[in-house]
Amino acid sequence: MTRLARVDMDAVAPLYPSDKVAGRVAGRGAHFEWSPPETSIHSRDPIPYRQPTEAETILPSFVDLAGLKSGRLTVMGIAVESISPGQRWVVRCVCGSYEVRRARYLKACAAGQKTGDNEAMCLACAYTRRLQNGRFNPKKAAAAAEAIQNCIR
Repeated sequence: MTRLARVDMDAVAPLYPSDKVAGRVAGRGAHFEWSPPETSIHSRDPIPYRQPTEAETILPSFVDLAGLKSGRLTVMGIAVESISPGQRWVVRCVCGSYEVRRARYLKACAAGQKTGDNEAMCLACAYTRRLQNGRFNPKKAAAAAEAIQNCIR
């Protein structure tokens, strides 16, 4: 008798994926646990932002991006706290998460340079989209498969 024959099906059945996409992702060992890179700011809670000041609006190079909608992102305002030099804008994705993006990225989205597969979205949505399209990290998938094998033993 193999080890898998001793597994109770009532305990395993709830672990099966519930739809086509989940089945495709789970079949490869990939999963949706995601954490943002350390260099970016991603939060489910609102990130503090402010409106442009009068001094900023007078500058000829300044473009007010507040309220701009591009792809899945809506620009809320200028980030109050910035971890790096340069102007950063707080954006809200349709999934409800908040991120901080550079003005250069948002201007490129507004100009239409981000279209098709490069639709503007938060990092979590982009990760999910990559998994849905079949692009995943084989090293992470192999590590997840090994962890499952170790749990079965």
